[in-house]
Amino acid sequence: MKGSESSGSGVAHPTEMPRDRAFLASLAASLLDTGGMALVYLDRNRVCRHADQHFAAALGRSPADLTGRPLDGIEHPIVAALGAAIAVVAGSPAPRSAPVDCQTVGCDGHRSILSGSVIVHRDAAGATLGYLGTFHQTGDPDRIAEFVIRRDAFVATLLDAAVDGIIVSDRSGIIRSINRACCRLFGYEDSELIGRNMAILMPPPFSRDHDRYIDTYRRTDRAKIIGIGRDTLGQRRDGTVFPIHLSVGEARLGDEVTFVGIIRDISDRLAAEQRASYLARHDPLTGVLTRTAFLEECEALFAGRRTDGLEGGIADRSGGDLFALFSLDVDQFSDVNEAFGFHVGDAALKAMVSRVTEVLPPNTIICRIAADEFAALARVTDAEHARTLAGVLHDRLTASIYADRHWVRLRLSVGAAVQDETVSTLEDLNAKAKLALQAIQHNGGNAVCFYTPEMAAAATRRMMLTMHLTHAIERNELRLVYQPIVDKAGRVGSAEALLRWDHHALGPVSPAEFIPVAEESGLIVPITDWVLSTAIAQMTDWEAEGVLPDRVFLNISGLQFLRGNLTARLGELLGEHPSLRSHLGLEITEQAAVRDLKVAVRTLGELADLGIQAAIDDFGSGYSSLSYVQQLPVAKLKIDRAFVIDVPENPKSNALVRAAVGMAHGLGLTTVAEGVETEEQRDFLVSVGCDMMQGYLFGRPMAPEALADMVRSQAAPAIV
Repeated sequence: MKGSESSGSGVAHPTEMPRDRAFLASLAASLLDTGGMALVYLDRNRVCRHADQHFAAALGRSPADLTGRPLDGIEHPIVAALGAAIAVVAGSPAPRSAPVDCQTVGCDGHRSILSGSVIVHRDAAGATLGYLGTFHQTGDPDRIAEFVIRRDAFVATLLDAAVDGIIVSDRSGIIRSINRACCRLFGYEDSELIGRNMAILMPPPFSRDHDRYIDTYRRTDRAKIIGIGRDTLGQRRDGTVFPIHLSVGEARLGDEVTFVGIIRDISDRLAAEQRASYLARHDPLTGVLTRTAFLEECEALFAGRRTDGLEGGIADRSGGDLFALFSLDVDQFSDVNEAFGFHVGDAALKAMVSRVTEVLPPNTIICRIAADEFAALARVTDAEHARTLAGVLHDRLTASIYADRHWVRLRLSVGAAVQDETVSTLEDLNAKAKLALQAIQHNGGNAVCFYTPEMAAAATRRMMLTMHLTHAIERNELRLVYQPIVDKAGRVGSAEALLRWDHHALGPVSPAEFIPVAEESGLIVPITDWVLSTAIAQMTDWEAEGVLPDRVFLNISGLQFLRGNLTARLGELLGEHPSLRSHLGLEITEQAAVRDLKVAVRTLGELADLGIQAAIDDFGSGYSSLSYVQQLPVAKLKIDRAFVIDVPENPKSNALVRAAVGMAHGLGLTTVAEGVETEEQRDFLVSVGCDMMQGYLFGRPMAPEALADMVRSQAAPAIV
């Protein structure tokens, strides 16, 4: 049969290539040994099983010297390159071949390049049987020059020392060389990249764009990205995409074009830029917007509402929504930092912001304006809704806060304004909220206040007073008047100097109006200095006339008292009049005394050493704490007029005055009752043991000459 004949005779089918080993061997010998190719075959153990004369000659040996011998024991660049290629194809089932490119030097000293590839030989089951290497040797000078530039050990060392990744590719975009930094950057071994297209390092669509750039370059010979650095994206071996900066240069070796790409990972730079951009718009402590960013976002929101509205602009609102701006200021927040430390204060502010976001509607825009001042723009349905939110907000923010293992209670002033037909910009709304905040702070703070039109007039008045008060001293508009302080017998023992301002156009301005303006603007400091120097000059005149009261008391603002130079200034003013020290007294309020108790104790002690007596003014209107009174080196307590005005008719006021007098005497202090206007008040105060009294009953504030006449008219000097 046909099948038997074919099988039995061993003759191949006429259309098939013979499979006989001898035939194949002779064919390989004919093709390779006479084709100018260098051939070597190694088994799976890397033992040379065949080496043709071209390959053996490249190593300076004969085929017989190599056959049956492991090539790993031979030191030669070709063997090293062959081993590296085998390691590539042996290490993974994926690559079936690896390129080999090696420089050789013959016995005659001539250099040549051996180029080719190693192919892995596997059986049908995929097991590795051996490795076939086929190479072509050339002595072309241009080819050798290119190889030297790419593979010279010194050049390679320089490239590997570079911090940035460096890739050398040909005009087709095929990678010809790569340094270690680039391998680390992309997560590849150099053998995995050499011979591959550059697009392997790029994510879509950049990889597709790269191929298009290469095609364009091949057609036009013009490279659009050469010499231009640009930020783009790279892709690591694991698929991670990351930002890079790519710079490409062009080099020509003979007729060949080579591209050199320098790649830098800019992840850290972009992260830093993003962080800087975030910090430029957000408060680093609380995470809310900065004032500038807040204004930008709110103005954009307002502009959007104007665009969305009808012809009436922002006054036309879909759904009846309005904007409400809440201006928040933590009163006396420095007390928290001083009592517990800045870490507790910071934690309290962060907790406060968290509560603001809980109370106000979603999408509320919040910012931190200053250390303890915040603002929030929220949508409300109407003014009543805004008032409800403000009340809840104040209750939540003044409730106890657990901050860094401490319980803290904040005092908070909330100024608010609701959008109406007079509001066209955020600036309008913000100005009204700030006026409301100022109004509540003028009344002691720790409350909620909504804007009213009257506040604008009051603010204008304060601004005008501040402007004119700046020039009040140089225009000689300030003057001092003196109110007598009498003993139980009605004799003038002391006097209190009181400041008056007679403006040339406004007329007399009440101290209740201009003193707060002076304190807010800081003008109280130069004004207080003027009061000190003027009063001491007047006391000098009284002393010369023999009508100087035992004590002349001056009111000192908290700012002047706590700034630390009061004692030095008084020492300077009294330097030429030491006798006046025992006749000078200072009055400070409870709030000023306890604002910084350590400074108050030190300053009052220094004043006592100079012989200057101190008194607590308006006692009972502030903290009224025995714990601080007994620490302060003061000589007098002045009982606030609020307790005197309704004695003896009010039993509660009677009890408070009696208790204050008893406490003062128990501490060895003299008491002075303010605001005495009736004989019944005087008689009650004398009955409870009050030492001194002051009020309209004994004399209104008067000019220096009038007080001198009162002292002069007394039959005998008063005893303090």
